[in-house]
Amino acid sequence: METKKRPLYQEIMLKIQTYIKTQGLENGDAIPTEKVLAETYNVSRVTVRKAISKLIEKEILYSIKGSGTYVAFPKFEHNLFKIQGFTEEMQPFHDAIKNEVIEFSLIKPDDQIQDILNIDNDEKVYNIKRIRKLNDEALIIENAFIPFKLFPDLSIQAMTKSKYGFLKDKGYIIKRRIEEFIPKLPNKEVSEIFNIQSDTPLLELRAHSILDNDEVFEYSEVLYHPKKYKFKLELSR
Repeated sequence: METKKRPLYQEIMLKIQTYIKTQGLENGDAIPTEKVLAETYNVSRVTVRKAISKLIEKEILYSIKGSGTYVAFPKFEHNLFKIQGFTEEMQPFHDAIKNEVIEFSLIKPDDQIQDILNIDNDEKVYNIKRIRKLNDEALIIENAFIPFKLFPDLSIQAMTKSKYGFLKDKGYIIKRRIEEFIPKLPNKEVSEIFNIQSDTPLLELRAHSILDNDEVFEYSEVLYHPKKYKFKLELSR
């Protein structure tokens, strides 16, 4: 029986994947342009474009409009049933993670945040905005609100490290965390930080964490890079 010949675009898919391996390309490295690949493999740019499109669907590549096509990052897993911070999730990549603090101020929060944190209307909170990075690539944007009265000595330096680590050092224990996810589109700032298009949908996690003495110690709004994160639910019956 005659073996059915593989479509040409699939051949090019395999050649691109072989190129990535033989050239030792890493996550985030650019592959050659459509024009170069078409000339290298002696095929049309339409064929190359289809091959690249399929590799993007398989999450082997990703494309940035006006920039190029790159080797995709593995998607990091966030376990929704485990109270775990970014630093803990990224422990295998410890040397490559960075917390960039882009906002650290004392503010009077709005009524909604006052209610969530269960504080009086004359109390102030820290507003801390951080970009959580791996190999200098932004994975998470976190906007947190923490009551000043709980941590009057909180510093920018402490927030460049693990927030939960800081809490543990203070002798506090987190009892539970209440989370909800809100779908949204990125604003200009988020689009630039994540290097995504303004019509790319993403998820915002809104959560507040409660200590073992029943005090709410933080409220946070967290945006996850849509191309670099996935969420895990493990259910049983």
